[in-house]
This record gives sequence, structure tokens and C-alpha cells, in this order.
Amino acid sequence: MAEWEDLCNRCGLCCFEKWLDHNGRVHTTPIPCRYLDIVDRTCKVYHKRFTVDEGCVKLTPEVVRSVNWLPEECAYVIHMRKTDPE
Repeated sequence: MAEWEDLCNRCGLCCFEKWLDHNGRVHTTPIPCRYLDIVDRTCKVYHKRFTVDEGCVKLTPEVVRSVNWLPEECAYVIHMRKTDPE
């Protein structure tokens, strides 16, 4: 899994709060997770993030394929487009 995580380009956009509108669209807010280091865009509690924040989502290939809230410039999204062309 380390190779997968190495793809991350550290944009940090997956670590900002999101909300769902009445049409089912996901919107990213300007509010970062309290554990996101806003300068270097890394998690301050990375190795225990799933225990300290129940809202933290592990971005596996399966999750990246199934969610619609990751930005187009996310390295995982770009990788999945290359490996899973529709």
C-alpha cells in the first residue's frame, strides 16, 4: 500500500470539510480538518488518523473509484483515470 500512498501529491483537498447540497452534489468548504498542517498539506496525526478522527476516509483505489468529491487534480484520481479508462 506504500506505493499507492506515494502517489499522493499532497494537495490536501481531501482533508477539507465537505457538505452535500439538496441535489446530491458535494461541495468542499474552506475549513480544513483540524489535523491538517495547512502549510505543508500533511496530516499531523497521519499514523493514527483513523482512531482520532472518525470522519477520516482511507483513500484506497476502491474508494477513489466510488467517490465524487475528490478534485480532478488529485493524483489518485489521475492515476485511476489512466489505469481504469471508461
